[in-house]
Amino acid sequence: MTTGLIYDDIYLSHRIGTHVESHERLIGIMDFLNEKKVLENPNFKLIRPRKATKDQVKYVHQETLINQVKEVSEKSQITGHIQQLDMDTAVSAKTYEASLYSVGGNLNGIDEMIAGKVKNAFASVRPPGHHSNSYKCAGFCIFNNVAIAAEYLLKEKGLKRVAIIDWDCHAGNGTSDIFYNGSKNGEVVFFDSHQDGRTLYPGTGFINDIGNEGGQGKIINFPMPPRASDDVNIIFFNEIIAPICQEFKPEFFLISAGFDTHWTDRLTNMGWTYQGPANYLKKIKEIAGEYANNRILITLEGGYEIDKQAKAVYNCLQVLDDSENELIEENARKSDNDVLNYVSNKVIPKLKECLTPHWNCF
Repeated sequence: MTTGLIYDDIYLSHRIGTHVESHERLIGIMDFLNEKKVLENPNFKLIRPRKATKDQVKYVHQETLINQVKEVSEKSQITGHIQQLDMDTAVSAKTYEASLYSVGGNLNGIDEMIAGKVKNAFASVRPPGHHSNSYKCAGFCIFNNVAIAAEYLLKEKGLKRVAIIDWDCHAGNGTSDIFYNGSKNGEVVFFDSHQDGRTLYPGTGFINDIGNEGGQGKIINFPMPPRASDDVNIIFFNEIIAPICQEFKPEFFLISAGFDTHWTDRLTNMGWTYQGPANYLKKIKEIAGEYANNRILITLEGGYEIDKQAKAVYNCLQVLDDSENELIEENARKSDNDVLNYVSNKVIPKLKECLTPHWNCF
């Protein structure tokens, strides 16, 4: 079965001037995939997005926020000037429409997977979403694509258990907020690895933030120290994600994929290579095969070194296509002993201690 690639030029119409979260990010990805003839390969299928309905966006966002994005986009159209929702988050004339298609790209990907037309998919969409909560857009994000996708699976597709894995370098504070008290439509577990919030925006995502009420024990934060390389997330997977998933048995995996963990990224201080996300994805794929009928939908979040991001996305597509031997690799990087000791002796034990009351596997 094929791997879906969700894309449309509508995502380029969210034009916010000179900004790290630029339309050039997607042009870089699609140019590289065309150069590598990915879409000429019968193993891949291009999926065009649809426009999500306002009611679907309301699964996680307040109507006032949706209306604000629409009105500010209209103001940008009338004035010809980019407008700001906050210091970081800009809106242009086409932002509202692009955002509905960004959500709808994910929904079409889910439909194709549930119908058995593709086995998994990568959504090359923007604007991104994981910093936006129910009432506020933030951190370059407009509508929370992955959170809406989770509710769509539970509400419209009848699933009971969804796992979200966020590997963007910045904590997915919007997704965490949305599911902090659980979902009324089913169960969501949110695994969020990110650079320690004491050293990076948005300054959230600490070990003891584990959710509340129906979400208690289901918000799982893994704050990585600066300079952590690919090896650190494999520790998180083996020690935390795998045992919880064996107990939780998720029926679908959604991934918020930021490629800003690369060691050259201008906004962050991580040490990942461009094969790092793909190697992490291999592990996720094993467990998705066990419990989720191989269903994985990856959605683009951050990543600001255009050429590195394109290679990392290509590598993830190779893993989705079961072509693990085709990865483009750079020299392996290992975390230094201080980082590994801190993660193994401080972060992981503390996280297990916080989660023990909620999971039998610890």
